Amino acid sequence: MGFITLDFPREVLEVAANGKKGYRRLVKNWEELENYWKGKSGSGDVYFTSYGYRALTPPRNHRVDYNTPIIRHFVCDFDCKNFHDKGVEVPFDFMQEQVKRLHTFLLEEDVLHYIWFSGGGFHVWVGLEKTFTPSTALDVTRIKDAGRVILSSWHKQLDLPSNDPTVAFDTAGMIRIPNSYNSRRGCWGIPIDSNMLYNFTHDELLSIAQEPASGYIKHGNKGVKLKLKERKNLFKSKRTEIVDLPDLSIDGLTILPCLAQSAMGEGNPTHRARFQFASYLASRLRWFFPPEQVKLEEKEKHVDFIVDVISRQGWVDYDEGVTRLQVESVVLGGNGNNGYNAGMCRTIISDGLCTGMCKFYDGTAEGMI
Repeated sequence: MGFITLDFPREVLEVAANGKKGYRRLVKNWEELENYWKGKSGSGDVYFTSYGYRALTPPRNHRVDYNTPIIRHFVCDFDCKNFHDKGVEVPFDFMQEQVKRLHTFLLEEDVLHYIWFSGGGFHVWVGLEKTFTPSTALDVTRIKDAGRVILSSWHKQLDLPSNDPTVAFDTAGMIRIPNSYNSRRGCWGIPIDSNMLYNFTHDELLSIAQEPASGYIKHGNKGVKLKLKERKNLFKSKRTEIVDLPDLSIDGLTILPCLAQSAMGEGNPTHRARFQFASYLASRLRWFFPPEQVKLEEKEKHVDFIVDVISRQGWVDYDEGVTRLQVESVVLGGNGNNGYNAGMCRTIISDGLCTGMCKFYDGTAEGMI
């Protein structure tokens, strides 16, 4: 068996050497991906969605439908951060020891996986026993729930605080293209074997990564088995009847049906569902005023409130430190951003969260519903 099949279409993105992000665009086959990749590598950083998809979003068909991923694998992204402690910076060797533990465990279990040194961390691609082809946001959530159970057990057993919990199974998220250039680190992403992982220092890996590499290095043979459970639907009505659903509220704040269903049901929401949920709560708390018009002390109160709300949802992988870090990013912003506004229907639909036309529809998604 070779490398995990790369499905198409999928989306790609370039981040220029100066940090400026480009726009997501479609690539429909391997040739288009290779041409894009070769045309950009060395001038900036190139990323693609972790998955390919079976459908595009009408009417323009210029974006993928995030409800239709082809899920054959997941990616564990390790950075020099402690995500259990508000994402504080940690030494490279502290993070590398965690990847060693995971790699050893996967070898012992004969789990199919591939490892790339990314320049500042590692990406571990893990194969699945079965390919999943969901068609709705609820289907995606059930798969994510099953994946979170696996990852949660690995985290508890192996102690992996530098594994970014938002990356694996994020059907809208992006990952650095394997073997592509990292402009910030001044090196190439390279596949690594057990000896390199166990015995090479960061400086030694950086030295090797000054030259581009190709291909992959396979470890293990068996895909991970996901056990999907039936997810209780907060709304018993059928999709076409959602318009008649009663309002749901938290401490007096009305919650949109799409967010209630995707972020408040049993199991673990997708990363985009969490982001939209937090953004919406933040906007409601400030009465939908622009973020820059709200005082810092008020925003800090909003952070505490939102973290408290999330802590009561029963998410399998809930971690207060990680949650607070993510909520602070949404509410307080950073890098010139003063905080996020609630997502429009168009973005909620693009994220695969819409439950159907409801009375809160804002008119921004003509032709998408």
